[in-house]
Amino acid sequence: MQLTEKLKTAIEDHPSIIAALKNKSRENRWEGFTRTQFNLVAKVINKQISKEVLVNPDLVEMSLIIGKQNFEKQLRALRSSHIYDFIKYLSALGEYRVFNWVSGKTLQSYWNGGDAKYVKVNALTVFLQVPFAEWDEWQKIPDQRMDLYNSSLSRHSFAGNGFNRSSMAIIKSYYLGNYFLYYPKTDGSRNIVKTPFILKELDNGQIIVKSVSEGHRYSGKVIGIRDGCLYINCQNLDFEEMEQYVFNIGLETKPEVLFGVSTTVSVRNRRPVALKNILVKQTQDQKNFDGIPETELPIDKVFTTDSEEAIIVNYFKHNTNYIITTNSCRKLDDVKKLVMG
Repeated sequence: MQLTEKLKTAIEDHPSIIAALKNKSRENRWEGFTRTQFNLVAKVINKQISKEVLVNPDLVEMSLIIGKQNFEKQLRALRSSHIYDFIKYLSALGEYRVFNWVSGKTLQSYWNGGDAKYVKVNALTVFLQVPFAEWDEWQKIPDQRMDLYNSSLSRHSFAGNGFNRSSMAIIKSYYLGNYFLYYPKTDGSRNIVKTPFILKELDNGQIIVKSVSEGHRYSGKVIGIRDGCLYINCQNLDFEEMEQYVFNIGLETKPEVLFGVSTTVSVRNRRPVALKNILVKQTQDQKNFDGIPETELPIDKVFTTDSEEAIIVNYFKHNTNYIITTNSCRKLDDVKKLVMG
């Protein structure tokens, strides 16, 4: 089979590829690109495919974007027989090393009339983040092949919201543990709160969050990973209040620090606010970690040592836009007054 014009055009017009080629893709026909240019395109494509695989390992497990023999070869090189060791390997590649899902040489052949293997076409479709239900339209895959895929994929949530069993397995492998959560208070005190934040797995396999803040007990449920972010919902067990967290994890494994935001309600005026949050992983086990009381750190405090607290408070001190507040409006005129004021 050959790449459809729809696939080719979407790849040629992809913003990340245009940026990498510095707009030369708009000036020249791809058929005349050099191998170096196609190698650069392949690097952009391969990075995105790896991100998609971290969220949906089923793409690999079901041999959708890599042949079975090739995948077994990769496992032998890793001296492993488990897919999650391969996922761990992908996560640890870093910024300048990418897995070669498709090569520049292969791409050059496609733009010059060469035939393409199904797994390579699938990989390019995954790069474009095309929902699985639309693969047939983009690729013109024969009906019998679609039937094979549909019977397998019906058991999984591929191309859904990303919060599936695969992302939970990644969380269990890399992100469980004890953290200190740092966030700014919304009562006008300019204090930074430091409180325990625990990600743990229950006997039934569910991942939960435990935290105590300002005397309020929070219990949360980890929803999963999507687009390189960790999503968590927390319920205040003492008051009618919900907090939602989104932490940036990217392709990092076992990170020391996670940046994120939380949405909650201000204690001053009961309006929705968004706060910048920082999680710091604790490498040493502390007894009764969930019993450690929260502390408030004045943002103007002067530290004499380069401690964890000093680094975090100094960060907040030099980044003043760490609280987003919302206004109370009823009409468009109210919005005009806010601008005029």
